[in-house]
Amino acid sequence: MSNGLSQEPTQNFMKHLKDREGFKENVYLDTLDKPTAGTGHLLTAEENALYKVGDKISPETTNQWLKQDSSKAYSAGLSQAKELGIEDQGMIEALGSVNFQLGTGWRDKFKGTWSAMQAGDFNLAASEAMFKKPGEGGN
Repeated sequence: MSNGLSQEPTQNFMKHLKDREGFKENVYLDTLDKPTAGTGHLLTAEENALYKVGDKISPETTNQWLKQDSSKAYSAGLSQAKELGIEDQGMIEALGSVNFQLGTGWRDKFKGTWSAMQAGDFNLAASEAMFKKPGEGGN
């Protein structure tokens, strides 16, 4: 994929992540009660041993986390776009955002969404991706 597509997270992608995720300098519990800090960074087991809920995290650390997390998510988005035959920068950024939000293994949880995307049916993919509470069926 070299058609002028960025191989690194773009400024637009980074702005989107920051706008969507927000920023907190202290460790907090996310909507799934998992310790998180910075720009939506889910703490690893090692980081949980170092930081407790309420601890303030240095800007150097949160910036490093964002750089690592965004690079991993964007790279996964590039790979997924390549699998789908997509060469649109906006779609790559959207896939990167999905990977940032849900993790790079999101396709295992949202199989209907991924199948619809593979079939080129993005309207169905969008409806398949709508959040449902556990036990409601679907994704």
